[in-house]
Amino acid sequence: MMRRMTAVEFIARAGAWISTARRAISGLFVRYCSFCARLVLRIRKPLIVAVTGSAGKTTTVHMIAAVLEHPAARQTLGVVAHSVRNMNDDTGLPLTVLRYERWIGWHNLWTVPLLLPRALWLAFFAPYPRVLVLEYGAHSGGHLHRLVEVAPPNIGVVTTIGPAHLDTLKTLQGVVHEKSAVVHAVPVSGLIVLGSDHDYVADLEARAKGQVVKLPGRGVALARDIARVVALHLGVPKQGIEAALADFRPVRNRLTELRLGGLTIIDDSYNANPLSMRFGLDTLAETALPPQRRIAFLGSMGELGAEAMRYHQQIGAYAHEKADVVIGVGELARYYDPDQWFADSNECAQQVRGLVVPGDCVLVKGSRFVHMDAIVERLRSVAS
Repeated sequence: MMRRMTAVEFIARAGAWISTARRAISGLFVRYCSFCARLVLRIRKPLIVAVTGSAGKTTTVHMIAAVLEHPAARQTLGVVAHSVRNMNDDTGLPLTVLRYERWIGWHNLWTVPLLLPRALWLAFFAPYPRVLVLEYGAHSGGHLHRLVEVAPPNIGVVTTIGPAHLDTLKTLQGVVHEKSAVVHAVPVSGLIVLGSDHDYVADLEARAKGQVVKLPGRGVALARDIARVVALHLGVPKQGIEAALADFRPVRNRLTELRLGGLTIIDDSYNANPLSMRFGLDTLAETALPPQRRIAFLGSMGELGAEAMRYHQQIGAYAHEKADVVIGVGELARYYDPDQWFADSNECAQQVRGLVVPGDCVLVKGSRFVHMDAIVERLRSVAS
């Protein structure tokens, strides 16, 4: 005689069924988006610039696009499009190719059946960009390899390599292997641009088939030099390149410098990993001019796996070298050994008025799940 299932067992089994169904539906949606994107790319054959790396991807994408979209380049290259809103994963990149530059969720699920007709329209009838500058994210093992199969690049860029997504990629060698997919996918006739200020540039170069250009530097300066190299390779005049770079405005929440009511705010609140944390702290130290106090609001860093505590301790030690006051936000931020600690960004934002004074130079940075942008918004209201 079969034993009757208890309520707890039923709930657990139902949860497992729902989870399995969601994964299956997600997988089908990814394959559907990828098919539609491949259809467009195989018919229209745009030149694709692929940008990846452990830090600086989005700024580099926008910097390259700004140069290639400049009037001096348009006569040579035609229309240029680029990734927006961090759309760099299995669905975000195909949707960008489909010129559908917003995420699909429950609020707009009705648009899913329209993606194939949209792809056919773009493939055969509608105007389409001649150049795509796309951001390729590495969220799990094999992820980037799948993205380059969907959108094979003519030009590949790797900004830098550092500890990121270690909860899925496990080791730095795993990160290198994943990022190398972009390098390996570039054909012999293509160009590969590598930021060289890390220990793995030789590993990446060994995977290259095309011409390789290595550039020193970090952050915005590296992005600027990468944009120059890519634009020159595509025949953009030097004068036009420099004019476009002079007009470039930083991407919101990514090393954006604000001067408000006597405060200097370095808003780098969008996301963080140990490498980009160091870049942000270096920027704080370089931007502050005596007698300005250097204040670092540092949120927890996510996706670091078993090494999370050690990386937070290392960044904490570095932060105390670069800042006069270190303020931690989030549970893992306790390991920064901060001068003050808050459980979340809302609690910290409520106390901002007592933490900063006019004349201070302030860095705000942390992983996306900590919502450090709430602190930036509070700083803006206090300073204005």
